[in-house]
Amino acid sequence: MQANSGAKLGIGVIGCGNISMTYLRNAALFAGVELRACADISAEMAVLRGKEYGIRALGVDALLADPEVDLVLNLTIPAAHFDISFSALSAGKHVFTEK
Repeated sequence: MQANSGAKLGIGVIGCGNISMTYLRNAALFAGVELRACADISAEMAVLRGKEYGIRALGVDALLADPEVDLVLNLTIPAAHFDISFSALSAGKHVFTEK
């Protein structure tokens, strides 16, 4: 994504537990971003959140490889924060992490 291109920042959420609902619901308040995909260690949870918010449910590797995802919102458990954030950064994504 280029600055001032008018394109929205594509968000991919990793970690679809309870806190994700707050982030997913509030994303609609920001004109410059667009939810694109979600992933979770539990495929069922990712599918549930995907259906609730109209986004694709992917595996973590697929989300990180997705060219439509510019930023990874890391909402995993604290023990997984480093690995997910490092993988996202290594994939060329921006990262916002919870906690």
